[in-house]
Amino acid sequence: MGNKEKNLGTVVHRYSEKDDRWCYIEYDMNAKVVGLNFMQGSNNQRDYNFFKSSWGYSDVNLTNFYDSMLYTFPIEKASVDKFTFINKCMWAYFSAQDKTGW
Repeated sequence: MGNKEKNLGTVVHRYSEKDDRWCYIEYDMNAKVVGLNFMQGSNNQRDYNFFKSSWGYSDVNLTNFYDSMLYTFPIEKASVDKFTFINKCMWAYFSAQDKTGW
């Protein structure tokens, strides 16, 4: 987010069983997502500790991608819960990186 100051409310570490993924989500005081990151891995203590130490921060590019998806796909966003939409954005971001070599 550059030098912009975030009015950080909470940071959540959430595991998605369906996607085999640890998710790092920062919310501001108004429950708006202001930071994201993720790591593929298992729901065990070893992977969680690695996630916290190596992925426990906001990825600016992923967060910017998510922000653009909010406006690009409003119908998709409205059709699922917030965490599901976040995961869909993470899959799209990961897939684009994988194929383009970002």
